[in-house]
Amino acid sequence: MGKIYQIAKNTFRESIRDRILYVVAFFALMMLVGSLAFGWISIGDQLQVVQDFSLAVLSFFVALMAVFIGAGLVHKEIEKRTIYTILSKPVERWQFLLGKYFGLLAVLGLALVGMLSAALLFVAYAAANSPLTSETPWTDLVHWRWYVGAGLLVFFELMVVVALATLFGSMASPTLSAIFTFTAYLIGQVSSTINFMFTKFQPAAESAAASGEVLIEVVSRSYFIYRPVSVFLYYVLPDLRHFHLRNQVVLGPMPTVEQFLVAAAYGICYSAAVLVFAVFVFNRKRF
Repeated sequence: MGKIYQIAKNTFRESIRDRILYVVAFFALMMLVGSLAFGWISIGDQLQVVQDFSLAVLSFFVALMAVFIGAGLVHKEIEKRTIYTILSKPVERWQFLLGKYFGLLAVLGLALVGMLSAALLFVAYAAANSPLTSETPWTDLVHWRWYVGAGLLVFFELMVVVALATLFGSMASPTLSAIFTFTAYLIGQVSSTINFMFTKFQPAAESAAASGEVLIEVVSRSYFIYRPVSVFLYYVLPDLRHFHLRNQVVLGPMPTVEQFLVAAAYGICYSAAVLVFAVFVFNRKRF
């Protein structure tokens, strides 16, 4: 554990100085400011818009940091040839990879805490200026405990994204790694929806052709392809909808403790499985 900690500490120091981290954090802060503007121009409840949008900003921009920084994390060491010095010491490859993972996770976790703190300030401002404060104290307009819980749940989503970035970073160039990781992240947002749609879909090519419904006809005739693909995407790629409880937090009914625990357990187990595979791949890599 001492070796992993030392590598993680060095990775933390390197990543905290990465300009990309601050560029993405700046844009995230601007989007949080924009959440107030979206709330003011929205037709619905302004406070609900600010809460929902701020949580979405946290999820997206922290994942973006993981993609951009994590993609080249391992490749930098190979390119600078510092990995030879590290591995020439009594350090196993799995220790090196896990150290990189935990170091980056610590940096992004710190960024998440900072962004969540800023989001809380914006939500508090929106609540204090809500028209409903004339009837109810502004402190009672937000379920603060659940809001913070939904924000911290992003950390477990982050665990998965960083694990994927570590895996792809140990296999491909930084550009390809970033593309693969971001693609997996995007698909993970909708994989459960796609799988549900194809599970409930009933092929009806003949009746669709007779009624002139071209799209349904095409999907029906290609169902034998789409269905296995949707199953593959759902079970192999992460189902990131586990971590998105913001709609319940904002609109109700409030999520249960069990939902948070299931999401946390899923994030830990999935990221652990990805890291095991990453170690397997990295052990067979020649450089």
